[in-house]
Amino acid sequence: MAETRSKTQLPMSEISAPSAEEAARAFQRGVELGREYAETALRRVAAWAEENPGQLLLAGVAVGFLLGKLLFSRPRSPAEELG
Repeated sequence: MAETRSKTQLPMSEISAPSAEEAARAFQRGVELGREYAETALRRVAAWAEENPGQLLLAGVAVGFLLGKLLFSRPRSPAEELG
């Protein structure tokens, strides 16, 4: 890297901040890409569910159990922790 020798270097205006229009286009591209990934994932899960209904049922039970443990667990009292 080059030495600056105590000179202030400011970023060029072209690369410092994109215009609002460019930012909006980038955001829109990101939204579209996210939708495509979500649709692809949905199709793959649907195909897996159609081919393996038993595995889907087992996975649903496991996810439900984990969510139940995480969301509906009651805090333990200090007496329960010691005993």
